[in-house]
Amino acid sequence: MTEADRRDVFRGLAHPLRRRVLRRLAEGERTVGQLLSDLDIALPTLSRHLLLLRETGLVSQRVQGPYRLYRLNKPAVRRMQQWATQIA
Repeated sequence: MTEADRRDVFRGLAHPLRRRVLRRLAEGERTVGQLLSDLDIALPTLSRHLLLLRETGLVSQRVQGPYRLYRLNKPAVRRMQQWATQIA
């Protein structure tokens, strides 16, 4: 994991709402609507956080018909975990 990767990952983890989104996605793929009801937040707020999580590589999205489905990018999370264990 490069220094830039670590910076991005920590940017993704920096906000408590993004950590909540990641915990929800760790349970499985979710639509935006499901995340909205799970987290009880406004769509523009969620959209901003999902964009940042996608930019950091922690989350990926796919389109299925009219839905955008989000899921945890497990390889990126594993790389983050491996790096974190090196400093523990």
